[in-house]
Amino acid sequence: MAADAMLSFEASWEMPKTQKNNGMCKVTNLYSHWLLLVPRVRMQILMAGVCISNYLLRTCLGTCAVLMVQEYNWDMQLKGKLLGAFFWGYLAGNLFAGAVSARLGAGMVLAFAAISWSALAIAMPMVADFGFGHTWLLLILLGVAASPLMPTTMQLLSAYVPASERGCSLAARALSMRFGQIVASVLAPLICSQAGWRASFAIFGTVSLLLAFLWLGFAMTKSREAGMEIARKMWEDALDNTGEVVVATGGTAKADSLLPLWALKHPGFLALLAVHCSNNFAMYTIMSWGPSYFTEVLELPLESVGLYLMLPAAFSGIGAITGGVCTDWLQSRRCPLLQMRRGILFPAAAGAGLSLVCFGNLHSVPAASLAMIAAAMSIGILDTAQNAVYLDLAPQNAAAVVSLGNGIATLPGAAGPALVALLLESTGLWSLVWGIIAACLIVSSAIFALFGSVEDIEKRAPKYMQV
Repeated sequence: MAADAMLSFEASWEMPKTQKNNGMCKVTNLYSHWLLLVPRVRMQILMAGVCISNYLLRTCLGTCAVLMVQEYNWDMQLKGKLLGAFFWGYLAGNLFAGAVSARLGAGMVLAFAAISWSALAIAMPMVADFGFGHTWLLLILLGVAASPLMPTTMQLLSAYVPASERGCSLAARALSMRFGQIVASVLAPLICSQAGWRASFAIFGTVSLLLAFLWLGFAMTKSREAGMEIARKMWEDALDNTGEVVVATGGTAKADSLLPLWALKHPGFLALLAVHCSNNFAMYTIMSWGPSYFTEVLELPLESVGLYLMLPAAFSGIGAITGGVCTDWLQSRRCPLLQMRRGILFPAAAGAGLSLVCFGNLHSVPAASLAMIAAAMSIGILDTAQNAVYLDLAPQNAAAVVSLGNGIATLPGAAGPALVALLLESTGLWSLVWGIIAACLIVSSAIFALFGSVEDIEKRAPKYMQV
């Protein structure tokens, strides 16, 4: 009996140890499979997490603003300034984000930015109690922290992804952003209605911080030689194997100036910039004013708004995938590049504009939702197409050129909320707001159809770039 009891005790002691070893083996095997993935695939998966975290916080701002304005008794003008504060910071940050990314390395800059915007979001509930000025300043800092997202991710994709795969890679990045927007669109109204807007910032900020540390811990290339080999191969493919490629993953990047202002002399870049500004005007207005529009115009309760705010995010992601697949397929068929870009970009912008005009004149929730779905799909296709043109125009200096373009194109997001508030106070016509946005989309797409270009605007030797 004593022997049996001893065996039973030993078995019970060994079982947890065995289970623990099995668990460790599973974790080890999972990590081994992770390491077997192609480096650029690992990078894009972790990049998707950072993009999701960024758009979680961007999207919840509009929903939280509805309750913040009610709690602190802020008027329509202050609400417009509040919604535009993030974009003023985003604009200011883009003035130097590209240059900093090129000098210090896109991966490390993205990690620092993600940790910063997460920490600022977590601090929002404490700062808001000090008054509107402090809240406005914190939102500006949040915009500055979020500004490196576009230039750093474009630099990484330009360095690690060959031209034949960039359409789908850009679509995957756009889809991750829309996924974050979907999650925040659905959950933020529910969290705000049940636990208050402070809980929304705390939850999304914490999730964002975890995703930032995942990027910091696993996305950095540990092998300097492997990183150089991958980057060199990508540049050789992009430059038709001329051999005139110099890429470094260490050291200091060489930059002529803080911003490539010479790009503003290129008609093709200006035409693309017009499209980018119009696209941002549409997207940022939907993101910032969407909760207010659905609650005040379509008269939906706040807890039900999330489902309808999910529609533009979801179908914008579907549109981005459609645009990316079409881009890569047409490129594989050796379709003339400029003709392909115009053939995708112009119909997408025109379709988005016409759909928004319909949306502004419909007061039935199902009909308005269908119009928004059509507009969102067109905006998604347009977003992928315009980002592909950026890589066409600046294959070796993507971070700096995208930073310049994204900074200027943020102006509609920064000034847009105040402009919308002014129009609504003076006319009360939402149809006028959507009509102006639609006109901008259609006119800018016509400008690109006439003056758009896909030629390298640098036409000089590539620079060293820190990736």
